[in-house]
Amino acid sequence: MNTSIINAFRLVLLGVLLPAARSVAVAQTKDIAEQPGIYFPQAPRPGEWRRSLGVVFTSTPPELTEEVRISVPAIDFDLQRGLSKHLFLNARVQSQFVQNNLSLGFRWATPLTERLFVSAGYDVSGWLGALQIKDVFNSQAYGIQHFPNVSAGYRLTKDLQLTTRFETILDSYYHSNVGSLAIDDKQLALNGYAISFILEQPFFKQQHVLIGFRAAYSNFNWQFWSLYDTFDRNLLYPQLLFGFIW
Repeated sequence: MNTSIINAFRLVLLGVLLPAARSVAVAQTKDIAEQPGIYFPQAPRPGEWRRSLGVVFTSTPPELTEEVRISVPAIDFDLQRGLSKHLFLNARVQSQFVQNNLSLGFRWATPLTERLFVSAGYDVSGWLGALQIKDVFNSQAYGIQHFPNVSAGYRLTKDLQLTTRFETILDSYYHSNVGSLAIDDKQLALNGYAISFILEQPFFKQQHVLIGFRAAYSNFNWQFWSLYDTFDRNLLYPQLLFGFIW
């Protein structure tokens, strides 16, 4: 008799706990899915899109402009699409009208714990710039760069996400011409490295924002191609990032 009562109690307990566990799991999954992030290393659901629109401010190294520090803003648009549970595509457009940059790549992301996520990716970027002043100046340049990267993200709270990303910058093609004088370089070479710290959090209703800092220590930066610097060494290019995510 006691055995029958115990078994019946176990069945009732399982009948209560299992649905409750499913509800908690669904709620946790929903919470995670509702944390849109562009830099945080968590893949969108398969077929899901993520977008961000903002601005990037890049400052010139003092070695290039001496005492004058120029902060160059660029429109920054990111687009992501989930391919699988871990794999997603990434596209990014940066524009300053007279010079533009388009990058395409992929990333593979996975959680290590409930709060810690990591990813590895590879982006290929093409940039183009042109400065033309009639009868005074006629210059164009374009090139291709590669950005293998790894990221680690930590979810500080349910809504607050901090990401650190490390990139290697490789140049595979460079072309420039001033009037009839042209330069071509098709050699794959190490350009430098970059590290970013990005904070992503809610802003208003369903919108989120990203705020971050990126430091590129490189021999060349596409935004300053028109300066034609003569330094054959790496310089520090600091950047401030801000964007709206949806």
